Amino acid sequence: MEKAFTAYLIKNGFVAKTRQRMLYCSNHYQTWLTERNISIKEAVYKDLLNYIGDLQKGKSKQVTNEHLRAVSHYNRFMQIPDIAYQVRIRGIEKQQYVLFSEEELGHIYDSYEPKAKKGFWRHSDRILLGLTICQALDERDIERLEIGHLNLQTGKLEVPGGNRRKEARTLLLEAHQILQLHHYIENHRDKSTEKLISPQANNFTNLHCQFKALNDQIRALGTETGYNIVRLNQLRQSRITLWIKQYGLRKTQYYAGFKRVENVERYRQQDSEDLRQYVLQFHPLQ
Repeated sequence: MEKAFTAYLIKNGFVAKTRQRMLYCSNHYQTWLTERNISIKEAVYKDLLNYIGDLQKGKSKQVTNEHLRAVSHYNRFMQIPDIAYQVRIRGIEKQQYVLFSEEELGHIYDSYEPKAKKGFWRHSDRILLGLTICQALDERDIERLEIGHLNLQTGKLEVPGGNRRKEARTLLLEAHQILQLHHYIENHRDKSTEKLISPQANNFTNLHCQFKALNDQIRALGTETGYNIVRLNQLRQSRITLWIKQYGLRKTQYYAGFKRVENVERYRQQDSEDLRQYVLQFHPLQ
């Protein structure tokens, strides 16, 4: 049964790490039912509530929801009523990061000087930072990029879609990026592979390590320049928020490669916060 469930998860596009977690959570649920002499086909909503109660005795809300998602998928796989459909624990607080303006993003980019000792990293760190700030690309986007996706004459970059979460899109490059990429391709890129960022992107672990090191450099730069940079992804989030203000939700959905417009909605929260601060400034609560 485990192999069949794994095949179901693969068919639905779940990556290996998520499949492993889904298997663990579904087995945990089945063990819980067995200990109480409950058949999975006979389990009802009341049983699910009892299961949630036991989960919450030792697990966080986020982990509890992870188990509930696995139960939901397992029920669908078994083709039985999905008693866990949209059942989630609410009240999970996500950390809010400071987002930066266009001018601040430009200053962060201009202030950055690569400090990596490794040659391949040193010659491409600034390119990765530019793709993060200007095109809002993440690690997986950059991993998929190949030399054929780049057209320096037209200044366009074709970003391939991902298996589950991302759609393909075509983005414009900034003038400084065109010159920088041309120099990188001619002088530093490993030409034995089709990957644009080569050779790191041939192995995601290597590219991820470069991003982790770049993240540390950017945090240190934030300390030096007075910007509250907690993580590199703040810069990507800032770009998406700026797109929303400039182009609206639908166009931002395309630029960011999101498959659903709902994925863009969460980036509008910062706009609401800006409005709240504006109201308090001119109409402070007494």
